[in-house]
Amino acid sequence: MNRKASFAALLGVVAVSIIFGMVIGGRLNAPPVMHAARDTARGGVFPAVSGASPGIVGLPDFAEIAENTLPAVVGVQNTSVRKEGDDDQGDQDQNAVPDDPMFKFFFGQPNNPHGRSGPRQPERRVSSGSGFIITDDGYILTNNHVVEGATKLQVTLDTGEKFDAKVIGRDPMIDLGLIKIDPKGKKLPTLPLGDSDSLRIGTWVMAVGNPLSLERTVTVGVVSGKKRQVQIGTTIPGLANFIQTDAAINFGNSGGPLLDGQGRVVGINTAIFRGEMAEGIGFAIPINEARKAAEELRSGGEVKRGYLGVTMSQSAVNEATRTYYKLPDTGGVLVSGVATKGPAEHAGIQRNDVIRKIDGEPVKDNQDLQSRVASHKPGETVRLEVYREGKPTNVDVKLGNRPINFEDSDEETVTPEEPADRGEATGSGLGFKVRAIPQSMRQGLGMSSTDPGVLIESVDPESDAAEQGLQQMTPILSVNDVPVRSVADFNRIVKTLKPGDTAKVEYKTGKNRSDSLFLVVPPHATK
Repeated sequence: MNRKASFAALLGVVAVSIIFGMVIGGRLNAPPVMHAARDTARGGVFPAVSGASPGIVGLPDFAEIAENTLPAVVGVQNTSVRKEGDDDQGDQDQNAVPDDPMFKFFFGQPNNPHGRSGPRQPERRVSSGSGFIITDDGYILTNNHVVEGATKLQVTLDTGEKFDAKVIGRDPMIDLGLIKIDPKGKKLPTLPLGDSDSLRIGTWVMAVGNPLSLERTVTVGVVSGKKRQVQIGTTIPGLANFIQTDAAINFGNSGGPLLDGQGRVVGINTAIFRGEMAEGIGFAIPINEARKAAEELRSGGEVKRGYLGVTMSQSAVNEATRTYYKLPDTGGVLVSGVATKGPAEHAGIQRNDVIRKIDGEPVKDNQDLQSRVASHKPGETVRLEVYREGKPTNVDVKLGNRPINFEDSDEETVTPEEPADRGEATGSGLGFKVRAIPQSMRQGLGMSSTDPGVLIESVDPESDAAEQGLQQMTPILSVNDVPVRSVADFNRIVKTLKPGDTAKVEYKTGKNRSDSLFLVVPPHATK
């Protein structure tokens, strides 16, 4: 064979190899397309989690992912009627759109061109969101706030077909909604569910939905963070551990899917934060949490979670708290209230206990305790290690069923004594000044005329109190567990303290709700 023939043969082999490699590579990286796969091994009806696949080299093929995803993404239209006499609280509990700026930005403004001035008249509200089909017989995942309060719910498919939908169940604690349409024997396209736990920060994701009524909109970004425990509407930090993404999310994206580079759903788009000039901070419910809750909604219409029945101090256990309660370290949470006739009260948990462990494992913070209690079913028993008066003790608690709205009005209250002489006008110490609470202000603060308390007049900006967040106009209820019924009481208690001591300051945070923080007594506090 001459040189020219040999060279031509070599070029042919190289060309065939390149073409073969491209074909095989394309097949390996193509995202999966699936209809409803029934998880018969687990007894569930929703798609099983798709198997893990090797990491993708380079960018995903977003065009192909979108082509396979869009047929299973739907628009959800919520029509509700607010009747005359409904108040603002009723709007949040019974109507379609919670009165929450984040939801209004994300979900869309209600049709209310006349505002809220004058007598309230019955009005019709129409809002729009998104959802996606997870079974071929019509089960659809979306957000709770998309379907909440609907008097009529309509779903529009990618083909333009419209179906009336019914709400199967809602889980406000993580903002999840499960709805169902009847396709009348037609098999619907569905989306495969991925594994949100395996997501890595920096992984490519795609958000799909109907923002601003622009149907079938696709945006891409990356996973910016995981297990974000932020307060969004009715959600409860510690139960909703959001995925953070910079994929663009806007009005109407609520309830749409967040997909990984293989076209699998890893989250449900829920909200976007735009405060203080922030850009690209969106949140999605992890699909692992959503799938588990959706199974319970389908089978029973509600999600049942373990309930302890305590209010936890919002101030983290710090060195001052550790010193005051004689704790071995700064782990655990401080109990600031116990629900009357709740599981914790029945088990003997008391206000000012510090819960250090649950089932032998250390408790990191409030959200950690809340999440671990909620992971248990009602009726199960957990063992808590609590510190009381500087000594550890174990308490077994049989958990109840967590209510959707836990109100502090259920907590144990103490009948106050008669108020003391209020002769002194102002008091100071601990980094702030106080004065008596005017009777005209007490009702607005949720306080009776006999409730203990003085009002913060000003806070030293350089003090420990300012650093820990105490603000002007905050009622102070007690110092070192001694009720403060007057300015004279406050001054008398402060005079017993020495610079460098740790003082426990209880302050009012809402109706029947209080919290505590621990301040290091500053120099000259008693002078």
